[in-house]
Order: sequence, then structure tokens, then C-alpha cells
Amino acid sequence: MRPHRLQITAFGSFPGEEEVDFDSLAEAGLFLIHGSTGAGKTTVLDALCFALYGQVPGQRNSARSLRCDHAPPGRGPRVVLEVTIRGRRLRVTRSPAWQRPKQRGTGTTLEQAKVLLEELEPSGEWTGLTTRMDEAGDLVGGLLGMNLAQFCQVAMLPQGDFAHFLRADGEERRKVLERLFSVKVYAAAESWLADRRTAAFRDQQALRREVDSVVNRVEEAAGPGLLTALAAPAASAEHTVEHTEETRDVAAWMEDDPLGWAGALAGLAEGAAARAAAECARSGKAALEARRLLEDGVALADRRRRHAEALTRSRALQESTEERADLEAVLAEAARADRVLPLIREVEQRTEAAAKARSLAADALNRATPLLDRDPLHGGARPADLDRLTALERERLDEITRLGELRAEEPRLAALLEERGRVEAEIAHLTGEQHAADTRLAVLPGLRAGVEARLAAARLAAARLPAAEEARRAAARLAELETDLARLDARLHDLAGRETSLAEARQKLPAALGETVARLAAVRAEAAGIPAARAAVATAAAVLDAVRRRDGLTVRLEEARRTRGVAVDRAQESRDRLQEIRQSRIDGMAAELAARLVPGDPCAVCGSPDHPAPAAPADAAPTPDDERAAENAYEAALRLRQDAENEVADLASRLDETLAAAAGLTAGQAGESLAAAEREHAALAGAAAGEPRLAAEVDRLTAELEDVRAQAEEVTGLLAETRARRESAVTEQALLSPRLRADRHGTGDAREDGTAGETGEADAGSADETGEAGTGSAAGDGAAGPVALGEGPASSAGRAAQALRRAEGTLRELGESARAVPGLEAEAAGLAAELEGLRERSRELAVALSARRTNLERIIADAGLLTARLDAARGGDPTLAARLERLADEAGLLREAAEATRRERDAEDELETARARAEAGAAEAGFAGIEDARAAVRPAAEQEEKAERLRALDRERAAVDAQLADPELIAAAAEPEPDLAALKSGRDAADTAHAALLSASDRARLRRDRLAALRTELAECLDRWRPAAERHRIAEGLAALAGGNSADNQWSMRLSAYVLGERLRQVVASANERLDHMSGGRYLLQHDLRRAAGDRSRSGGGLGLRILDGWTGVDRDPATLSGGEGFITSLALALGLADVVTAEAGGVELGTLFVDEGFGTLDEDTLDGVLDILDGLRDGGRAVGIVSHVGELRTRIPARLHVRKERHGSTIRQ
Repeated sequence: MRPHRLQITAFGSFPGEEEVDFDSLAEAGLFLIHGSTGAGKTTVLDALCFALYGQVPGQRNSARSLRCDHAPPGRGPRVVLEVTIRGRRLRVTRSPAWQRPKQRGTGTTLEQAKVLLEELEPSGEWTGLTTRMDEAGDLVGGLLGMNLAQFCQVAMLPQGDFAHFLRADGEERRKVLERLFSVKVYAAAESWLADRRTAAFRDQQALRREVDSVVNRVEEAAGPGLLTALAAPAASAEHTVEHTEETRDVAAWMEDDPLGWAGALAGLAEGAAARAAAECARSGKAALEARRLLEDGVALADRRRRHAEALTRSRALQESTEERADLEAVLAEAARADRVLPLIREVEQRTEAAAKARSLAADALNRATPLLDRDPLHGGARPADLDRLTALERERLDEITRLGELRAEEPRLAALLEERGRVEAEIAHLTGEQHAADTRLAVLPGLRAGVEARLAAARLAAARLPAAEEARRAAARLAELETDLARLDARLHDLAGRETSLAEARQKLPAALGETVARLAAVRAEAAGIPAARAAVATAAAVLDAVRRRDGLTVRLEEARRTRGVAVDRAQESRDRLQEIRQSRIDGMAAELAARLVPGDPCAVCGSPDHPAPAAPADAAPTPDDERAAENAYEAALRLRQDAENEVADLASRLDETLAAAAGLTAGQAGESLAAAEREHAALAGAAAGEPRLAAEVDRLTAELEDVRAQAEEVTGLLAETRARRESAVTEQALLSPRLRADRHGTGDAREDGTAGETGEADAGSADETGEAGTGSAAGDGAAGPVALGEGPASSAGRAAQALRRAEGTLRELGESARAVPGLEAEAAGLAAELEGLRERSRELAVALSARRTNLERIIADAGLLTARLDAARGGDPTLAARLERLADEAGLLREAAEATRRERDAEDELETARARAEAGAAEAGFAGIEDARAAVRPAAEQEEKAERLRALDRERAAVDAQLADPELIAAAAEPEPDLAALKSGRDAADTAHAALLSASDRARLRRDRLAALRTELAECLDRWRPAAERHRIAEGLAALAGGNSADNQWSMRLSAYVLGERLRQVVASANERLDHMSGGRYLLQHDLRRAAGDRSRSGGGLGLRILDGWTGVDRDPATLSGGEGFITSLALALGLADVVTAEAGGVELGTLFVDEGFGTLDEDTLDGVLDILDGLRDGGRAVGIVSHVGELRTRIPARLHVRKERHGSTIRQ
């Protein structure tokens, strides 16, 4: 990369256009960029970087604007660089974003950043490559092979940065090297390993909690008895060899080998269950024998009871003979009544139908009564005859047929009447039109003459329009100039005031800004302690939360243990209840077997086909369903007990974790710690609360100062612009006044003849005043002030406005007259055509009126004849249709009355027939009449109830007789009463002993099964946990090794630091080639794998630097170097880093290098050595530029670029 020419415009500290010819500077090989402090030496390098990358190095890139504040308002910032990169001659033109003045109005608008990238063709012409920011950046960066940070480190060699790099710790060096050398892959590997370590730890912790939970449940399930037995020497020796009497510790056994510990408990539970089962079997046999003896006694007592009950029931049946006779009599009478009941119901239905028919007939006759009263043959009081009703209906139907034939004449009459109205309307319209035509013919000749006179006057006015328009334009411009002059004078006065106030503000604002910046720095120093205070608050809050959770979990654990005790008790109660129900079923098994006996079939117990005395079930004897329900309840209680045990184990595990986090503090102590941390944080936050306000105040003052400076420059430019505009207006005003007088006289307006002299004098006075006002303003050095004449600008402006109004009035009148010419011509032609047309139309209207009057007379005659015929047919009705509708309604009423009368006679006949059949049926059934038969009817439910009662009496008699004849009952009645109380006492004692042993056996069995299941579950949990623990161990080791925190990592070196360390070793090797010469063979850099002094990070190794002193043979810290020694060392380091980065970028050749500052710390001999090294960099045509203000260098380096600082901005002299 070799720059040829750099052009800087309004950029940084350069307000104008400056140019640097790098080709002429490079001819000497070594050149100097010098100037006073703040002149803009570094700005030249910034412009070079901005042209290549569109950015400037370091913090300067975050500046609000790159435009020079001294540049004129309309001059935009721009950088043009001609450079050769990899054999391609390019020209880059860049402009940063800036606020330019608006093209219209006042204020500024944002001008976006721009770029133009061109390439020089062999023909000597520049060809555009792109104007897009991203494409230009990609092309230049790709050719250079490095980004901005790398380019600045390689080509610019900023000594201040390398001096800091030389003395920095390992972490800071790592950050710098990461910007220059990409180690993203290795850093990502470190992060990935750390994430895997965290994930593996979470996985194995979760699985370990599962193991601990199962161990707790095993301990709960075993109970104190088994745990005590396991601690005994004999029991432990049976299951493990490792746990001898001398070293036996059950707690350690449970921790080290939880699966073996659980297996030992399961073995003990197995032996206890076997012993309990044997004892239970022996007690069960004794209980069965006692129950058998009791069952035999109960069966004998039951047979004796059944025989006694049969005797009692037999005596009761003898007393129910009278009831049986009554039931049989009632049922026989009801059966006879049921045969007559259908006939009675038919009579009732016919009676109801006849009453309904009479009601309908009466209603129909009432509606037809008015028609019958008008009939002369009816007589009014005599009832209507069915035949007469039919005859009246027929008369009306015949009349309807006759009138229907006349309905066709009504549309014809309506058409005649409609035609009569239309003809009369046409006659009225034609009469009115003829009258209007005659009236218009009388006035048209006079109108035509008036229009022709106005047309002649309008043509004369059109000829005078051009002169009037010219006069109006001159008057309008004079009035506009008068207004502009007044506005410009006021603006000059306002700008002068603004200039004074802005000058005062520019003096006051810098002091206020400096004071505010100092206050902001003090506040930020206090705010630096906020992150540590916030972390302390978070830690204290976490401890307080752990204390609260610990207390809550303690209470919940106690409650869970109580709940578990209740669940255990309830499970035992459910187990006892199940045993009681099973025992009750065993006690009543004889009755349950007897219920399944079938006469003649062998007994399932004794095999006998005879069943003389089957056992009867006792009161509230349990059923198989009761036993199943009790068993389900017991299983549900067991599940609740298991859930309670799981809850206790989970809460105990969570409590252990919380106890560790709570650190043994009470809630009060944790609260006090949190309050103290919060108070400290609040104090710091309160002190730092003013930082945003002070920062905003600094920004506001800075922006205000910049704004004041910009406004001052803007006001200066506006003053000059306004004064120039006023001079131009005065000159134009002096030229227009004579033209206005000449144009106005040229219009020839008759109404201005009497005032022409007055107007001319006013115009002349206005011109004189204007000229004098302009002279006075110019004499005052451009300052706006009042006109020094007898009349002011307001009077002159008023006369100009008056002249403008007169000219516009004249132009408006002439224009209106001229615009009327086409209309008047068309109006005259139209009046002539209208006169001829009206005369022809008057003749046509007379002929049409005569024809229509003849047709009207004919229509009136035809309509009169047809109206007479229709009036005779309507009679008393309003219309023929109304008469037809009335006749149809009367015929319908008569038809309905006849039909209703006919249905009434039929219903009466059917009623008499049904009544006769019912009377005959009742007599045949033996009843006195219909009412007597209706009284004997009984409901079906009552009859069924009485019949069922008869059948029940018969069944009961048969059952009693069968029981009294049973031989077993007869034999039992002859035997003595058994002693059931003694038998029950023996049975209860045996059952109690058996129930206790059975309950113990069940508990032992359940404990054995529970422990076996938990041991299996524990084995599964351990199988899942052990691989996870191994994965965590491996991940922990790899992450610590890659992060530099492992004991195996001898140098505490991170993986990415190892890669960067190799780069640093290469840099040190390249730097020592130059440092050896510059230091006279005294110093060499050493790459140190150990952590730097003061490096607090645990993984800061691999990036250390030491200085080997050849005079003493001892290496030391770079911080011990003097200023000059540090300069040459950092310069060598910078040159070495440039070599390595250049090789990393693909070997791109840098034709020009810049060394920025630091030479003032060197003595004469050391300076000679450094210059020799820099002079050696010129090998191969490379140019080296030194940026410095040291005077000694100006005498040694003849090729110089001088940057001069002045009040209005910097300039460059080459």
C-alpha cells in the first residue's frame, strides 16, 4: 500500500482545501510531519484512515461530527486519496455525514455520508467502481487484507498504545492481540467447555438428588427396628465383609455403598416376614376350628327359630278368610262392568259431538239471519229451511255470473278518461308555448340592437390591454420593492442585535462548561463503587431468601412428618377394617354357602343332597362387595402413605440445600445484612443520581457552545447577504419609477386625465425618496436605519400601493371588457337566429292546437255513453267490483249455514243410536242401568292390587305348610337350645389372636416388598447417576484446563491465550532484531509464560513480557524502564507487530509507514540509533513518516510536512 496524494477539505482542523503530495515526500525515504501541539498532525493520519475505511482510529470515531468548525457554512467535509494497493491505482473520495444549510429557507438538514471509488485504467482515465459504502469498504479491506485496527497498528505505529501494551497485564494484552489476530474458534471452544461443565454439573446434581431421595425413603420404610437390627454386629456380618465390628458405621455404609446398605435392610425384612407368616398360619388353624363349632351352634339355633316362626304364620293365615271373600266379590263385579264400559264411553263421545254440532249450526244461522230477513219468502220469525238456504245461495251465484260480463267495459272507460286528460294537457301546453313565443317576438329587435352597441365598445377596450398590463407590472414591482426594503431594514437591525448577544454568550459558556465537567468527574468517581454495592445487595438478598425458605421448609417438613404419621395410622386402620370384614365373612360363611344351596343338589361342604337346616345370614353380614370396597380403601390408604413418605424425603433434601445457602444465620441477622448493604448501595446511588443531570448539562452546554459558534458564523454571513440584497433593491427601484409613468400615460385611460400630473409627481417623489434612502443606507456601512427625508418609507410605500391599485383597476376594467367580446359576438348571432326560429314555431303551434281540440270532442262523447251503462249495473254499491265481492260473501254465508244445519241433524241421530246400545249392554251384564254399571267400574291398578293380594295369601299358605312339614326343622325343635355365648367367646379369642398375628405378618410383608422395590429403584438411580458424575468430572477437568484454572495447566494459560502467546512470541522475535540495535545491544524482549506482576486473574498466563538486561544478565519488568528506554522498546515492539500482522494479512506490502510521537524522550545517541532503524525500513522503496514536534528532528530530516495552527483553522505547507 503506497499513498500518492491526499486532499483534505473542511475535515478535522482544516477549514479549507489542503493537499499532501506523498510521492514527493517518499522520494527522500524518511520525512517528518511536524507542527505545534493541537495543529492537526494526527488529523492527517485520520484523513488517510477515513479515506480507506470510512472511520477514524480510536475514540475520535465517536465524535459528533468530523467537519471542521472553522469551515464556511456551505463547504462540506471531503477527503480524496490516491493510493496504490497490490498494483492497482485507486482514487477514494469520501464525505462524512454533516449538517448543511437548507437550499430553501433557514436552518440545516442532514447530508448523508458518500463515497466514490475509482480506478486508473491503462488509458489514463479514471473508471468508477462503486458508490456504495459497504462495497467500497469490502474492496479496500480485501486488497489490504486487514481491518482498521490492524492497519492502524501496522501502518500508523501509535507509540502511546504500545507503551501501554508493553506495561499491561496479561488480560489487557489479550484484548489488544484479539483485535489483531482472530482467536474466535479457540475462545468459542473455551466457552463451549465451560457451558458443558455447567450443564454436566446440573445433570449429576439432579440425579444425585434422586438417589438421596430414594435413600431417605428406604430409611423411612425400614423403620427404627430394622435400622437398629442392621447396626448390630451379627446382622451386618451376614451382608457385608467390609463392615467389621471394629469399623462398623451404618451412616458411612449408607453414604459409601447405598445399594449394599439397602440390600442388607431388604434381607432383614425378608427374614422378619417369613417368621411372621409362620406364626400367622398356626393361629389361623385354631381360629378356623373355633369358628366351625360356633357355626354348628348357630345353625341349630336358626332351625329352631324357623320352626317357631312357621307356627306363628300358620295361625295368622287362619284369621284372613273374610278378607279373601271380599276381594273375590269386588273383582267379579268389576269384570262385568268392564264389558259395558266401552258402550258408556261411546255415549259420552256422541253427546259431546252433538252439542258441538248444535253450537256451530246456531253460529252459522246467526251470521246468515240478515240475509234471511231481507227474503220476502222467509217471513222473519220462522226458522230457516235447508232448501230455502240453498235457493238463496243459487240466486246470488247467478247474479255474480251476469255482472262479471260487464267488468271488461271498466278498463275501456278508464283509457278514454286517461286519453281525455292527456289531450287537455297538450292543448294547455301548446297554448302557453304560443303565448311565450309571441311575447319574445315583441322584445327581440330591441335586445339585438343593444348587444351590437356593447360589442363595439368591448373591441375598443381589447386594443388598449397591452399598455395597461405593462403599467400594472411596473407598479407591482415597485410596491414589492418598497416592502422588501422595509423588511430588509428590519432584518439588518435584528441581525445586529443577535450578533451582539451571541458574542456575549461565546464569552460566558466556556467557563460554565469547565465547572460542570469538573463536577461530573467527581460524581462519576463516587459512582464507580455502585457495581460492588449492588453485588453485595444481591448476595445478602439471596441469603435472606434462603433463611426464609429454610424456616418455611422446616415448618413444612414437620407438617409433612405429621401427615405421614396420620397416613400410616389410617393405612393400619384400613388394614384392620379389611381383616374384620374378612373375619365376618368367614364367620358367616355357612349362611353364604347356604344361600347357594339348591334342593336335590349335593352340598359343597358335606356333599349331602338333603339340606334340612341351611344357615341364615346374620344381621348386617358383610358381602363380597364390602370386602372389595375395604380392600380398595386399604390400597388407597397405602398410596397416600407412600405419597406422604415421598413428600417428607423431598422436603428433607430441599431443607439440606437451603441450610447450606443460609450459612447458619437467623432471619433477623440476614435482614440486618441486607439492610446494611442496601443502605450502602442507596448512599452510592444517591450520590450518583446527579450524574445523568450533570452529563446532560455538559452535553447541553457543549451543544449550546457549538450552536452559539455556528449561529455567530451564520449571522455574519446573513448580514453580508442582507446588505447586498438591499443595494440591489434600491438600484432596481430607481430604474422602474420612470417606466411606470410612461406606461401609465400610454394606456390612454380617460378617467386619469385629471390626475395624471398628480400621479407623476407622486412617482417622482417616491423615486427621489428611494434613491436617498439607498444612499443613506450605503453610507452607513450597510447598517439599516430610518430614511433621512421629510417623509418616511411608510408614506412612500403607501403611494406605491395606491399607484398599483390604480393600475390594477384600469387593467381589470379593460380586461373584463376585452373578455366580453366573444360572448357578445355569440349573443348577437344567437338573437338573430332566435328571431327567425320563433316566427316559424308560431305557425306550427297554430296547426297543432286545431287538431287536438277536434280529438277532445270525440273522446268526451264516447266516455258519456259507457259511464251510463256501468252506473246501472252497480246499483247501490260504489263500484262493480264491490258489488261482486258483496254477492260472493253472501253466497258463502248461506252455504255455511246450510252445511252446519245438515251436520247438526246427523249428530242427533248418532247420539240416540249409541244411547240405546249402552242401555241394552248394561241390562245384559246384570246392572239396573248405565249409571249402575259406571259405579261398578274399578281402575286397572286397583284390580291388579286386589288380585295380587289374593295370590300372596295363596303363596304364603303354601310356604308355611312346606316349612311345618320339613324334617330338619321338626328334629331341631326337639333338641335342646345351644350355648351360643360360650361358643362366640371362644371364637372371638381365637380371632383376636389370629388378627394380631395377621396384621404383623402383613406389615412385615409390605415392608419387605417396599424395601425390595426401593432397592430396585435405588439401583436404577445409581445407574443413571454414575455416568453423569463421570461426565461432570471429565467436563470439569477439560474446562479448567482450557480456562487456565487447572492444576495440570502449569502456566495458568487459557487456550486462546496459548494461541495468542505463539503470536506474541513471533512479535518478540521480530522486535528483538531492532531493539538490539536501538539499545546498543543492552536490551532484549522475552516472552514470559508466567503471569505478569499484579495480574489478579487466575488464567492470565502465557502473555507475559520481560526485559533482559544484557549488562546485568537479569530479566526485569518492563515497568522499570525509563521513558526513553520504554520508547525504543515500544517502537521495536510496534515494528515487530507490524511485521507479524503483515505476514498474517497475506504478505501485503506497506509502501509507507508512520511513527506517531515519543521522540522527545530520547538522547542524541539513542535518537541516532532509532533513526538508523527507521532509515533501514526504507529498503525496497518504503517511505517512513515521523509525526513529532521535536525540533531536533527538523534539523536531521530535510523532507518535511509542516502543519500550522492559526485562529481560523489549520493549514499544511509542504
